[in-house]
Amino acid sequence: MKLKTVRNKLLEFKNTPFDGQDYETAAHLIAGNQLIAAANFIDSLDTIVRDTMKIVIMNNCPKISYEMFGVTEFKTYGDEEDQGVWSEFAEEGLVQ
Repeated sequence: MKLKTVRNKLLEFKNTPFDGQDYETAAHLIAGNQLIAAANFIDSLDTIVRDTMKIVIMNNCPKISYEMFGVTEFKTYGDEEDQGVWSEFAEEGLVQ
């Protein structure tokens, strides 16, 4: 697995204001092969930081991503499959 590569990619964000320590903590947990602890830590973070970390991990090593999160693909808002569901009430409002 590419543990050191993922660590180095995450450490590129360590100078980010307010969230730099979060990237550094996750990077060192992953480099130390503590993937479950890293996954729990990442999942507890704010949306933007959490999503950025997951994308970096998935782009660099899908195998690590699968072990940590059970997925190898990350979907963001606005993807084709995430267009939302319209109810009858919403359709009625659009017709008038």
